[in-house]
Amino acid sequence: MANFTFTVETDEMAEALHGVVPHVEGTTAAVIAMQSGVIVAEQRAADRICENVNRGFFSLIHSQISQKIAACRSQIDARLLELRDQSQKLKSVKNVMQRDFEMITVRYTKLFQSLDAALFSRVHEIDQASVDLTQKDLGRLRRRTQNLQASVPVNQLESVRSSQLIAASATKATAGITITAMNRFIADSNEQNLLTVSMLEAKTEGEGGPLLLPIVLVEFDSLQSHQRQWQRHVPKLPSPVLAAEVDKAIERSVFAELQRLEWKPMSADEREKIAHRVHQLLEQSKLSERVRKQVMRMFASAKWAGLDGVNA
Repeated sequence: MANFTFTVETDEMAEALHGVVPHVEGTTAAVIAMQSGVIVAEQRAADRICENVNRGFFSLIHSQISQKIAACRSQIDARLLELRDQSQKLKSVKNVMQRDFEMITVRYTKLFQSLDAALFSRVHEIDQASVDLTQKDLGRLRRRTQNLQASVPVNQLESVRSSQLIAASATKATAGITITAMNRFIADSNEQNLLTVSMLEAKTEGEGGPLLLPIVLVEFDSLQSHQRQWQRHVPKLPSPVLAAEVDKAIERSVFAELQRLEWKPMSADEREKIAHRVHQLLEQSKLSERVRKQVMRMFASAKWAGLDGVNA
């Protein structure tokens, strides 16, 4: 078996490594310097980027705020113009209303002044007759008082009897005139009373005369018997005896023939007369407007028909 012996020397390698170390140290220093420069450059770039971003964000916010300010300012200007226009219109309306108020005030002032003057003249005319009558009566009463005063004849003895006879005859004549006037006044009063009584009292027919009364017949279906039934309505009569006779006459002449009576359509003239009378009754009644309208609505929706074969 062969043996080999090798001898390896590391001196040259060590010398070479000693020569590389300074270069590695320089490279390390360069790398460290480059790293420091890169970090500084990155910081500067980052600062520049942040500054640009801040400047752009500020510009964006500033532009948005400027746009909003411009929009709000345009709206405010438009509202101010509208408010100014409305203020001018309100002033013109106020001036028109003020002129109308002054004109109406002047008109109604003149109207009420004319009414006052007319009323004053009418009251004066109404009172003038009383004043004239009073003045005439006062003069007449004054003259009558003077004429009716007792007078004492102061004359000679032979003319006293004649003066007394003249005064007595004048008194008798005045008394006769007064009695005649009183008689005439009483007769006129009696005639006026008779005329008033004849106008106020209702005229009545003599006994045995015909009595014509309107009768209202109402047909309805009974809830108990479910059959057709009739009701009658007549005006209120002054005496129970007359009311009983009218009931008997209705039962004898009308209710005896109700079985053969039939409903027939009414003519236009009859419907017009009935509608006119219903309108008059509603106008004269004291019902409220709502009740009147409801009655007229029910009246308009009713079916018109009349009984055929009714003989009074």
